[in-house]
Amino acid sequence: MRRLQLVVAMTVLLSSGARPGYADLAVGGSAGDFLGFEVGASSAGLAGANTSVASGTISQYWNPSLLAVMTRPQASMMHATWLGDLQYEWIGYARPLGTTAGVASASVSYFHMPTLNGVDQFDNPTGDFRVYDMALTLGYARHIAKGIQLGANGKLIRQTLASVTGTGAAVDLGASATFVGTTLGAVVQNLGPDIKFGSGSYPLPGLTRFGVSRPFYHDRVLLAADYTFPRTYYNDVRLGAEVRPNSILALRVGYRRIGGSGPDDPGTGLSFGLGAHYGPINLDYAMTPDNGFADIHRLSFGYTFGGAEAKPESKPEPKKPPVTPPAPKQPPVIVTAPAAPDAGAKSSPPPKTVVATAPSAGTSEPKTSAAPAPPPAPKPMPNQYEVVLGNYQSEASAQSELKALQILGFSVKNATVAFVPGAGYRLALARLNSRKSADELAASLAALSFTPHVEIARR
Repeated sequence: MRRLQLVVAMTVLLSSGARPGYADLAVGGSAGDFLGFEVGASSAGLAGANTSVASGTISQYWNPSLLAVMTRPQASMMHATWLGDLQYEWIGYARPLGTTAGVASASVSYFHMPTLNGVDQFDNPTGDFRVYDMALTLGYARHIAKGIQLGANGKLIRQTLASVTGTGAAVDLGASATFVGTTLGAVVQNLGPDIKFGSGSYPLPGLTRFGVSRPFYHDRVLLAADYTFPRTYYNDVRLGAEVRPNSILALRVGYRRIGGSGPDDPGTGLSFGLGAHYGPINLDYAMTPDNGFADIHRLSFGYTFGGAEAKPESKPEPKKPPVTPPAPKQPPVIVTAPAAPDAGAKSSPPPKTVVATAPSAGTSEPKTSAAPAPPPAPKPMPNQYEVVLGNYQSEASAQSELKALQILGFSVKNATVAFVPGAGYRLALARLNSRKSADELAASLAALSFTPHVEIARR
């Protein structure tokens, strides 16, 4: 049994034999084939039709340019099993560097199996040894124009089979663009020099992908298609569909067809997936059914940081009622008029101060009753300020952000989500009468890794 495992390990590492396409390991004399093990249970549920589908940190593997649409930090991890003993682990983190500074990412992948018992040609034990592959990937993505993103990855690769070790480096280049709701993506992966392994050199498993995707029915349905050109295997076409019956659940199905091979090729067939998204948490599962070889199970987890580790001690300052300034006092309009002359007086009395009014009918003397005050001048409306959390590609994304804010203790009863043509969905958390209150709320959100800004509210 241990000899069989050794053969499997050497097959995986040195590409000396055929491999199932669903393990994403190609055929041919190449090294670093574990780099093709597809990352993400949500992606696997779509049969890998993900070159144009933004899926958080996992996008680093599929197309690094898709990370540019992220607005908040996210950590993701995946565990996959194949043939019982073979295990694949992946963990990644991506963080926006600023409104216009792009998004940085980092990940580690680890493909391994249990320790093996070594023997010589006479079946004498020679000691235990390990078999594993590992890669460290650093990436960067940013917008270069409206709806257009570019991204790149750099990889450090290490493969170990007992005392034999190979090291190398590779680069991924990706681009994506969204026009009229349709996203196009393209990526070239694993560009780099041959890896020296033992006494030989082996090329990297380079490939090129093209993809297209589009949401329908208010983002409840997503359709995607990819075409892949592997360097060491047949080309393949992939189709995927995702249905979201509500804001929490996602059902996925995909189909992959390997060209140039027969219908029994283990890379051809269906895949199925299920996802749950609640607040900042994503949990996804996918299974690629047995096609005469072995099932592959993937489980991935994602957490979008919004301050769960640093929950604010107090709730944001509540809205204060507007303070109405007192109406300005209107000074009375007065004139000085002489009093009626008194025949018996020796001298004229001082003049009386009376309010000027119209004379009564039949008399020419003014009355001393108070005149009505003129109407007050209209008061200018005070400015109101909105705390805006940016634009989102879908209404579901904006509503998910609101749920995350509610979990963190923020009041969302006055929040609004509105569609802005050409920019997506605009999320305004609150409308306040004080610029100071709006700035304080924005500062508390920024401290939790949100990217808010304050605007004068439209009337």
